[in-house]
Amino acid sequence: MNYLVPAWHRLLNDWSWTIPRIEFDDAVSHIKVFQESKVPYSLVITDYQPQLSTKLNQLTIFPSEILNVFDYLQGVNHLDNQVVTYHDFAWPADAYFDFTSFRIVVIVKGHPYAKITFDTQGKILWIDYFVNDRHTRRLLLDSRGFVSREELFNDQDQPIQHIYYDEQGYWRIKHNLSTDQVEVNDLFPALTKQLHYEHLSELMVEVVQNHLLNRFDSDNDHLIVTLDDQAKFDQTEYLKYQPLFSLSHWHPYQQSLTKINAESDNQLNLLADNEETRELIKKQTGINAPVIPLFQSRFNLGHSQRLSQERIGLFIEGMTDEEVHQVVELIYQRLVKKPAAEALTLLTYSIEKMQLAQDCINQLKEKHQGEFVLASEAPDEVEEILTKQTKIPKLDIDAQRITTPAEIGRQFDSLRIIIDWGATLDEFLQITAISTGIPQLCRQPNRRVEDHKNGIICPAIPDINQGLDYYLGNLKHWNQALVYDVQLMNNYSATELMTKWRTILKK
Repeated sequence: MNYLVPAWHRLLNDWSWTIPRIEFDDAVSHIKVFQESKVPYSLVITDYQPQLSTKLNQLTIFPSEILNVFDYLQGVNHLDNQVVTYHDFAWPADAYFDFTSFRIVVIVKGHPYAKITFDTQGKILWIDYFVNDRHTRRLLLDSRGFVSREELFNDQDQPIQHIYYDEQGYWRIKHNLSTDQVEVNDLFPALTKQLHYEHLSELMVEVVQNHLLNRFDSDNDHLIVTLDDQAKFDQTEYLKYQPLFSLSHWHPYQQSLTKINAESDNQLNLLADNEETRELIKKQTGINAPVIPLFQSRFNLGHSQRLSQERIGLFIEGMTDEEVHQVVELIYQRLVKKPAAEALTLLTYSIEKMQLAQDCINQLKEKHQGEFVLASEAPDEVEEILTKQTKIPKLDIDAQRITTPAEIGRQFDSLRIIIDWGATLDEFLQITAISTGIPQLCRQPNRRVEDHKNGIICPAIPDINQGLDYYLGNLKHWNQALVYDVQLMNNYSATELMTKWRTILKK
């Protein structure tokens, strides 16, 4: 069995504050390869994750088994959900319920008594209680439908104690946040070796060793741990299982790597997500770690060749503000000469860069006022009148923020070419371009773009125009890039990645 320990720390937030964003995780990438290859795996969860069932559903992850520290301590051994609504809680007879856009506020005698907060699926995340307008406690609900943890607060609204419950409402452990001491309910003497622990980490280590990994067989099983500086569990405790530590630039790992390298009696088994990470590992430890890319290709060729207008994609996430403005101005000069032939979409992940994209479009309108009209800003009949009377070109320029892998697939389906001119290239974007079969213009040489085969290296911004000329306007060079991309897909397919996994796990 392959046991994976992911670096999952973040809890779901109030949905009014939850901003959709694309997230990358090495454990999820490994799991997807295992699932597609029908290789069994189990998850080892050490962090408190009351919304784990929701997370697994969102990621479409189906492990053979889930070994969860807090599930063991709370006596939960299933993923079945039950519906819990605010009606299931006891409220004062004179309580008034104020339904707002994001939560329910419970009012008693003109004062807030409680606030009920929901997640993006409409499930209750937590209920905050107030006494004399002071926040006193919070009930945190598990997404499977029960009160999982009670958080008690002091006068400064700081949490001072966490009490963990089972599904029947009995408390199992109490964690004093100021002293870090843990008390175990004596009604459950078989739960742990002792009833008092000086530190929560001591209890966690006991649960992992004696209950979660007690059946681990080093001859037949593999433990794959995401090395992570934010882990609350002491990752040196995994060394006795001869683990494979997975390191990626999505999780800070330098401090943890130094620690386990110093405490390990044997050569560490390390896995890097790319060549850059491997070089950093080698500098720090002298170990030449194997590489398994986190993103797999999918044969999902785009349909841009069916469109009369050739759309240019400009990915701005890794670019400076000045670079973005310069490249947008360069592309504008192309579009204004042949508005019906070419279009531009600015692509990004973050809200900050999305704002930059909008600023660039607005700056174009101010700088070139009267020289063009945006296709999105007026109805068709108004645009037709404008263009006939003044011969102002109508330009198709827009901005899109990518929040899911499915969204980037939809955007790339209509792109004829992608420009990724950031100082650090985006691997996910590059693999998506290869899977879609479109050429890439990059700032610097890299393993995924072969110059004048499936893209062009453009060291300077003016070079971008030459790269666009090479691929736009006819299909000869574009088709050559498509053929080369199809050949590259095999290198990043789930089958090829699984072949690398089997080689590593046999060591």
